[in-house]
Amino acid sequence: ISSPPAHLQAAVLMSSQFQDPYSSQVIIYGLWRERNARIFRNVSLPPPAFFKLVDRSLRDRLLSFPRDPSQAHSLLELYFWFVDPFS
Repeated sequence: ISSPPAHLQAAVLMSSQFQDPYSSQVIIYGLWRERNARIFRNVSLPPPAFFKLVDRSLRDRLLSFPRDPSQAHSLLELYFWFVDPFS
């Protein structure tokens, strides 16, 4: 794509085939780790730290995808356009 979608809903529809399964996996994994930390170590993350962890994991995963030469922007760039970065 040569320019970002005009609406967030259009971006979600466009990227759902790539990002949705990965973002769901990252969030579920983060929740699972937080649950285990609370149960087994009596340690919990404050919400901003949890969101930062999820944000960083999702960025790392999107960065690992090879860039499609036919697209002008990577999935990571689309992520930055529509998500307020935590870091």
